[in-house]
Amino acid sequence: MKRLQKCCCCASTRTGSLITAILGIILSIATIILIWTVKKHTVSFSTFIFDKEFDKKLSDLDIPRIILTINLCFTILICTLLIVAINKRRSWLMLPWVVLGIVLAIGLLISILHTSITYYLDEHDHVIEATVILVGGILYLCLYLYLWAVVFSHYLDVRDEEERGRYRKAPYRR
Repeated sequence: MKRLQKCCCCASTRTGSLITAILGIILSIATIILIWTVKKHTVSFSTFIFDKEFDKKLSDLDIPRIILTINLCFTILICTLLIVAINKRRSWLMLPWVVLGIVLAIGLLISILHTSITYYLDEHDHVIEATVILVGGILYLCLYLYLWAVVFSHYLDVRDEEERGRYRKAPYRR
């Protein structure tokens, strides 16, 4: 993969990485608030492993909300770690975000495809909703992958700088 030199053609990859981490924290907090303030049965959670009665019991006990909240708290933690890594110029602190980012991208792709296919196959006519989910989800995935590539490029730059060693760096980088 070719490294990106700029984020959005005007900012450095460092600035783009900081913006990505801050956006991750803001979106995670907003999602946690949304999960716990939306009416309980407006959103349907299903496991596809157990029967519908068991899924309803899990939803009644708020288990899906708790699991999503824990996942989002870890996202906040990893984005905070990314901010610290960028400021301290430590590549090994960026690595959890880089690895989690690509895993989340794969999960997002699977989720987009599963949700849109489920709506397409539904006996009710949900073609418009399925198309909006598919197109909007793919656009969101492309944006997410671009921001991941910005952070990954900055990670590679910092890692290369660490490998060169302190005395081989330019004087203004010490």
